[in-house]
Amino acid sequence: EGRFAFSKLVLTGSKLDRHPEQAFGPIQWVTHTFDNDGTLCLLAQGAPFGRSEKLEAELHLPGREPQFATLDPVSRSARFRVIRMSGAAEIPYEVKLAGESFKGVVRPAPAGRPVKIASLGGDDGTGFPHSELVQAVRDQKPDLVTFLGGHVDEATGGYGQVFDHRPGDRVVVCYLRKFALHGWIWRDLLRDTPSITLPGERDVFHRKLWGANGKQSDITRGYGVLAEDSGGYKMSVEFVNAVHRSQTGNLPDPADPAPCASGISVYFTRFAWGPLDLVLLADQQFKSAPKALLPAAKIEDGWPRANDWNPATDATVDDADLLGLRQEAFLDRWVRSPAKGAKFRVALSQNPFLALRTLPAAAKSDVDPLGDDVSTDAPKPDFAANAWPPQARAKALKLLADAKAIHLSGGRAPAATGRYRLDAGKPGLWWTTAASTSAAPAVRWQPASEDTRADAFGHSFDLSAVANAATGYLLTTWDPASGKVRVENRSGAADSPPFPGWPLTLDPASP
Repeated sequence: EGRFAFSKLVLTGSKLDRHPEQAFGPIQWVTHTFDNDGTLCLLAQGAPFGRSEKLEAELHLPGREPQFATLDPVSRSARFRVIRMSGAAEIPYEVKLAGESFKGVVRPAPAGRPVKIASLGGDDGTGFPHSELVQAVRDQKPDLVTFLGGHVDEATGGYGQVFDHRPGDRVVVCYLRKFALHGWIWRDLLRDTPSITLPGERDVFHRKLWGANGKQSDITRGYGVLAEDSGGYKMSVEFVNAVHRSQTGNLPDPADPAPCASGISVYFTRFAWGPLDLVLLADQQFKSAPKALLPAAKIEDGWPRANDWNPATDATVDDADLLGLRQEAFLDRWVRSPAKGAKFRVALSQNPFLALRTLPAAAKSDVDPLGDDVSTDAPKPDFAANAWPPQARAKALKLLADAKAIHLSGGRAPAATGRYRLDAGKPGLWWTTAASTSAAPAVRWQPASEDTRADAFGHSFDLSAVANAATGYLLTTWDPASGKVRVENRSGAADSPPFPGWPLTLDPASP
């Protein structure tokens, strides 16, 4: 609850140096995407000006009249959408706000060469500002950067989190000052590199999230486990929309832009860029909460506590949602209408479609300390993972397999690469999860039996490589000439090789 402020701060002394290039504001950073149709979507994130200030941002591009956008008073961001731009050469841009400017370059989409994507996620603030990791990523010269959930955390920047289901600036500023550290870390890379950001549960101040189509969580008993188990969002519509706007405002327009009935915005969409046809999924926003639907499981904090309940046989619930009807319909359209000239279909989401987690046999939740003894480790049913609900999961995997997509995710799993198995054990699409950005997550896949090839929900899969307690990033290289993808989970150390088990070469067309 601590609060403080500075006014008219002055620093003097002969030992002080001024570095204007390190100023952080009034434009904190800029992100953008530029698709094959020549549409530029650019988001400028401003400092947390007072809501009453009516500020206008300007976007300057060569040969065009300036574009103007009013700074959104909640997320403090300005969104620009410019159509029919030529993608033949680099395009310099300048964004102006409150007397200052931010400059960068929009690069043409890659053509006739392999494309590199750097994927990151799971930053709990440990290791800020990640200088070595940032340099390692920059050295790879990625063409696209993707952030796949978990960009702020309770510990990010200190001072914890402020919870409130009512609209109000205090909770929004609590989020913005945390997310500002993400911008501080990555802004110099992102000013000239297109990027995709998908918000995860931590970004909306949840530990676990079953969005339940945007409904309000039951917060009558506080903002903890009971609220999250009830499904929906603990925070206000205003807060969640500010998170969505600040993280996804540079993406192409949503495929089905109508908000949820509660007013919470949506962001699922597609992005055709170079040889890639990407589908960007919200795999938590529409997901049903399991507790009320499976009373016999006695679920607490997303974990079944009943001793006589089997998640592999007893977890089926009619009409439970994962992606939700609207997003499933969109995914079906994406599968059946590939982008012109696309060589690869790519799915991005916060989590893999597996509960890729083992715990000691006696463990009933992920709250208990893991310990180093893995002699009894067995797959455990984490309902926050996309292994549940099984029917909706199977439908999503069937659609993605029909598209011969490769699935990239962050989220509730160790760094891993493998292949889903469909019904009757038929090989499905390849998937890979990114190493966590910071603080090795307490998630591992280390079953005591080496023959284990299924998660706790009974979903079988092939595992090609796994790195438990790994921090770093995922690098994928997409070669349109061969039709194959090189996958590497790497640490953030300079000049370090991939983790053991990588690199791997995947063929999305293989049967």
